[in-house]
Amino acid sequence: MADALKIPAQDEALVKARRRQIFLAVTRVLARKSFHQATVKEMALEAGLAAGSIYMYLRSKDEILLLLADSMVGELVDVLPEIRAAAGDDPRRELLAVMRAALDVIDRYREAFAVLNHEVRYLEQRVEYRAALRESLSPYKSALAGPLERGRALGLMRFDDLPSVVEALHMLCSGLAMGASMLAKTDKETYWREIAAIAEGRFFGAAG
Repeated sequence: MADALKIPAQDEALVKARRRQIFLAVTRVLARKSFHQATVKEMALEAGLAAGSIYMYLRSKDEILLLLADSMVGELVDVLPEIRAAAGDDPRRELLAVMRAALDVIDRYREAFAVLNHEVRYLEQRVEYRAALRESLSPYKSALAGPLERGRALGLMRFDDLPSVVEALHMLCSGLAMGASMLAKTDKETYWREIAAIAEGRFFGAAG
């Protein structure tokens, strides 16, 4: 992401803090209005920054989407060591814990996640953002793929195509934010029980 975001090496800690500040401000703005309605100036002011200073950290409004991806995936990555330690050698426990952590992040930033999920295809079509987006999402996809691959190798999980399974599990977690009015009366714990049961029933068990 160093190419996508302007990060002066001598001020890396400050820039990291500013990016976090901007990210949280953007999530608050996106809770009130759509990405295309919101202006960069509005996001900067929400972050407590001068309107023009946000461009010290982002080159364009579209890079805010990359910042959302980086920040949300970063929160998941932060808890992965704890997840792996708790799961021990059981890839099934690890997979469910990764899914649960992803769901927690999605729930924490529902509106921002919905925006990112909607705009991913747009970013993938832009040559200048495609590689950066894939780099941002790679740790998340790998966190799902790793226990899946180990589970299959141990005969504990059954599936044929890894990329399809990773995307399917991502979509299960995404549903909490993307379900909108259909899930208006469904709380996170109820939703989690259902998608965990789907994952267990479909993917866990001796390969046959």
